[in-house]
Amino acid sequence: MPRTKKDKRDFRSEKLNATEAAAFLNLSERSFYRLVETGVIPKAGDGEYILGDITDAYWRNQFDSEGLTAARTRLVTAQAELAEAELAESRGELHRASAVVKVWTDNVSNARTRLLAIPSKVGPELVGQNLTVVQARLKGAIYEALKELADYDAGRITRTAALLRQ
Repeated sequence: MPRTKKDKRDFRSEKLNATEAAAFLNLSERSFYRLVETGVIPKAGDGEYILGDITDAYWRNQFDSEGLTAARTRLVTAQAELAEAELAESRGELHRASAVVKVWTDNVSNARTRLLAIPSKVGPELVGQNLTVVQARLKGAIYEALKELADYDAGRITRTAALLRQ
């Protein structure tokens, strides 16, 4: 016997519990509750959800044009920032942190080695010298070792960055 218009059932007004609603949307209960907590899925009452409301809200959240526009805006912004950073890097205005760390670690290590070599290198030359000469020679040797730390070589950092990218 065919149904009449009077027998037509409105499924959109059906009330579901969280487990049923999650299953209907093909979500885990945890994911469903996360959507409820963030306000995406509306509650109809204590632990009840109206089928029509949850489906509308879920699909609006998944495919709303504002969300898509916002995502596209974030993507375009990120791509522009990346291009700007790469351009600044190629101009030598910006350096990769890994390259700077590598170059400065090498600089500090080399300066340390030179500083520790001062006693054995300069010490024999200072035997029998007066205090003023000893101080001047030691000061000169220390400044020479520290000069390496003071030298900024953007080209070296750029070359190191290129090697690290490979």
